[in-house]
Amino acid sequence: MAGNGTRTKKSFPVFDCDAHVNDPLEIWTKFVEPGERELVRNSYWRDSNGAILNGRLKAFGGEDSLFYPSYNSIEIAGPGMTKEVKRRLVFSRLNDEQREYLKHKGAFNAKARLRDMDLMGIDQVLVIGTMVNQNYPFIESPEGARAFARAYNNWAADWCTTSPDRLFFAGLIPLQSPEYAVAEIKRLKTLGSPVGLIRPIDAQGQYPNRINPSYDRSPTWDPIYRAFEETGLVVGMHTFPADHAAFLGDANAMYSPGNLVSPTGHGEGVQQGLTSQTLSFIYEATVWLSQVLMSGFLDRYPKIKMAIFESNAMWLPGVLERLDRYYTLYANERRVPAKRMPSQAFYDQCFISFESDEVPCFRQWDRFENVGIWASDCYHHDGADVWSAIRRMNDAEVPEAVQAKMLGSNALKLYGLQPKMYVTEEQPIERPAWFPKDQEVQAFANVQKDPKLAREMMAKMAGAAGAQRSASHGGGY
Repeated sequence: MAGNGTRTKKSFPVFDCDAHVNDPLEIWTKFVEPGERELVRNSYWRDSNGAILNGRLKAFGGEDSLFYPSYNSIEIAGPGMTKEVKRRLVFSRLNDEQREYLKHKGAFNAKARLRDMDLMGIDQVLVIGTMVNQNYPFIESPEGARAFARAYNNWAADWCTTSPDRLFFAGLIPLQSPEYAVAEIKRLKTLGSPVGLIRPIDAQGQYPNRINPSYDRSPTWDPIYRAFEETGLVVGMHTFPADHAAFLGDANAMYSPGNLVSPTGHGEGVQQGLTSQTLSFIYEATVWLSQVLMSGFLDRYPKIKMAIFESNAMWLPGVLERLDRYYTLYANERRVPAKRMPSQAFYDQCFISFESDEVPCFRQWDRFENVGIWASDCYHHDGADVWSAIRRMNDAEVPEAVQAKMLGSNALKLYGLQPKMYVTEEQPIERPAWFPKDQEVQAFANVQKDPKLAREMMAKMAGAAGAQRSASHGGGY
């Protein structure tokens, strides 16, 4: 809600093009076919203790224990959970009851999801798995990848039946085998999924641009993209941080542009992984777009529609301008002629998701009016509701008709879905007594903005924690 207590309103349907579920255990317990359980167990398996990849490698699957004693950051960004509130809660000592309250059940329960959508101003949503999509490309067995994709997609289709006009899902594709991938793309069409997911990385030597025959006669992805064209499913390029090298068994493994930035976290007071969290999403997207837009890829597949997810969008205008410049400069170096300038090819066939705090996109709304699609990214820690996006758009003087396109109708047109509107006005949210009050949150945020005050606060908190440990051990260790 606005700082003055005013409730934000909207007069158009909002479609959340990229929101998440925290892959529930019932995918494995109820939706894996009995005859394929051992196959999936040796490919990608999850239980309450975590996840196992390829039957031998420990992986993070979304379990709460990794975040203890804090909240689960995959399930935190629900109604009214601003970044300032979440930052304050990070520095709070949470008990079990408080952690349970912050565990938004809509991250795995469809009925709870609908209640949260009403509070967040979201009329319809496309849900995407979380760690499933991070781990899935590294499954080694094509048969295991196929079996798990079928289980996940069957679960997601069933989950969406709770409200078929509001809930939609993006499907997994067993890209380990082009034959299996084509079959699952066609099956996704029958399940009602509008999107098939691909991560633009070199997982197991299979970067998604392998569309031409190679000297080793390995399968190409050409049939996969032809299947996207045939079915009308959107190619959903969803990026992630590049932090998998350790559990893949090779700390030097290179599969993503993000692998190049993670090591820079050493020695400069920056936690390793933070640089990847910050930049890997963008680098995976920009490297992929450069491949696509400079090569004539979209001329080869003129019916494809492609969405770039989870990568922010404010970088797009500058990248397109640079690609246009070098498209002309290096015209003779292209092996395959491209018929359109990169920017034109993008605006003809591509869309990009943006989030609620991307004010530079709103100030350049004319560059995003027809290709921008809003994403809450909930319930991940950087997620936000649509009300905050509308307020920032109003501040940037984005016309209401353009807001309606960027927050809803662009995505609906892309996915070929009928608009529905269930929410028109922001509603107050009741909080327990312990929940941080607005004044406290703002005061804390002001401290965080000042490096000196932030250091003093951290030192004070560290001292208090040390005193508590000392007292609990009778004054010493």
